[in-house]
Amino acid sequence: MVKDHRNITRIQNKKLVLQQLFNNPETSRAEIARQLSLNKSTVSSIYTELKGDGFTHELRQGESTSSGGRKPDMICLNRNYGFVASFNIGTTYMASMFNYVNGEIIQYNRQPIKEFDILNIMQMIETNIKQMEDLNNTVHGLLAIGFSIHGVVNDNQVVDSPFLKLNGIDLEEYFRNEFKVPVLLENEANLSAVFENDYNVGTRIKDLIVISVHRGIGAGVIANHSLYHGYRGLAGEIGRTMIANNDPDSSSRQLVKVESLCSEDAIINQVKQAKALSTISPQQLLDLYQSDDEVRAIFDRDIKLLAEVTYNSIVAYGPERVYFNATLFEDIPKEFKKLKHYLVEMGITVPIQMIKGSRMTSLFGIASLAIRRALGLDHYQLKFRWPREVQNVD
Repeated sequence: MVKDHRNITRIQNKKLVLQQLFNNPETSRAEIARQLSLNKSTVSSIYTELKGDGFTHELRQGESTSSGGRKPDMICLNRNYGFVASFNIGTTYMASMFNYVNGEIIQYNRQPIKEFDILNIMQMIETNIKQMEDLNNTVHGLLAIGFSIHGVVNDNQVVDSPFLKLNGIDLEEYFRNEFKVPVLLENEANLSAVFENDYNVGTRIKDLIVISVHRGIGAGVIANHSLYHGYRGLAGEIGRTMIANNDPDSSSRQLVKVESLCSEDAIINQVKQAKALSTISPQQLLDLYQSDDEVRAIFDRDIKLLAEVTYNSIVAYGPERVYFNATLFEDIPKEFKKLKHYLVEMGITVPIQMIKGSRMTSLFGIASLAIRRALGLDHYQLKFRWPREVQNVD
């Protein structure tokens, strides 16, 4: 079969015009033609097609040029073209986010999981989506679904997760068949890195890592503006690094995963054991940290170890900047400052920041990937507006 290269060129040009609509709060057909070095008639023809599909929104008339002539119609991407749904499944909660096709939030919700069973969780997800569909006022409704997974993900499949047991269920296949839209799965740390890459475009940082400290420890790696997965999605699994257990009471040298010693869960479990507690709330942990020398000693020992893990990650991946996604640091910022201090002592000069609002970053990340998929712009650079719910702080 002979390929019609004119048709291929038309498809490519259409995607470039759509990219321009996405990346500019307002533009015009003449400006798009100038930016892309395309004939004005070509852009007008593509614009008419995009308008017919519901992609465009007309804003106002712009100013005519110094030479006069017709005032241009200022246009942008129609956020009401459709929406995407994103979900983050934690150990005790499920967070959901719905975004317009331009990335703006429609709704964010966080609800407890009363029965941690995959079928119950899938039912919760379906209910959330159908409730949003009932409220939908967009042109095309649901466009794509995304999942932030705490575990190893490869080729849209969960390879391994410390707590999410799928029992043979293929989440991608099930929800694609149920809602007839593309479904994406990605690792939580990777998605936080995607967020920093996509929503932080103005910084021009090409290489970065986001270290997520939760039940485990993972790193999302962006290399030259692209997410790096490694073989079978294993890149960034720094919490699985083996380290000698330096327990002074141990008579033999044992290798353990580093996340069993200095993850958020590891720190909490050590505090519970030291204080003979069966459970501990975030506020109780904070109170003990402020009043108990033994608890502060646990933190100090584990944060030093986390600094060593961070040092090794910086040496291994060579980022221009490092971000920490950890609610523990948001609750106790003194420990983040300690970690930075230890890294400076080790000779690290790379800027290191903490993400405030870290619970939402992986959802923004998967929403970004889902929007790209819905628009057919998977490998195009899109400029998302930085959300007011999230901050990077020194």
